[in-house]
Amino acid sequence: MARALMLTTLGVSTLALLVSGWTAWNLHHSQSPQRVIEARGLVIHDDKGQARVILGAPVPDPLSKGKPRSPRATALSGMILLGPDGSERGAYGTSDRGGEALLTLDDASGTTEVFKVVANPDRGASLMVRHQNNTGAMLTSWQGKPELVFLDDTGQTYYVRPGANAAP
Repeated sequence: MARALMLTTLGVSTLALLVSGWTAWNLHHSQSPQRVIEARGLVIHDDKGQARVILGAPVPDPLSKGKPRSPRATALSGMILLGPDGSERGAYGTSDRGGEALLTLDDASGTTEVFKVVANPDRGASLMVRHQNNTGAMLTSWQGKPELVFLDDTGQTYYVRPGANAAP
């Protein structure tokens, strides 16, 4: 009986030491600066609990005051910046269709892209700057030649292309 008690105590003690060692190793490994975190998404909240940064593959549809607007034209993987009211204020990512990379900055309401850069592997790059009153400018090479386009608040478009007359 004493021998069985001693063997049981030895077995339980050994098991406790193994579990403690395994737990310590996992804790050390989880705090290692070389660790890699794998996830499909990450949401960072401010001190008031409002989501402010979203990392994802893919990210959710655009938000205005924390509520989804219309769906994105194509799935986007990357980073979304949100304002204090939950409106999308900018994005940096790659699209699932067409292989484009893009960077956008939105107005305070999250409804107008006021700055946008798009790099397309087959069609060059475009830079767009826009005001909320719909005036804007675009510098692009998507047709294989540099082009500068101005848009006034009436919707009239003015083009500047190599070999063409300058816009008024």
